[in-house]
Amino acid sequence: MRKTAISLPEDQLMRLKAAEAAGRIPSVSGHIQELLRREEATAEVDETLRRLFGDQPLDAEHHAWADRVLGLDAAEERTTGVERGAA
Repeated sequence: MRKTAISLPEDQLMRLKAAEAAGRIPSVSGHIQELLRREEATAEVDETLRRLFGDQPLDAEHHAWADRVLGLDAAEERTTGVERGAA
């Protein structure tokens, strides 16, 4: 693991530090790492869908299918108690 510095708007940093202090996130850097991991996973799913469905526009049905196949929807519901995409 290597350390780097990033710049964030003051209000974002304060919200992240408050979430860390309240125990809602493990740490500011840990939270950012998790967000980046999720972004990478989403990009991988999108690329797989493009390989499977070609130029056909990707819609919610395609993403739901991929989540089911990858077991992501069940894992998300177990960890958050909320269905993915639910408001």
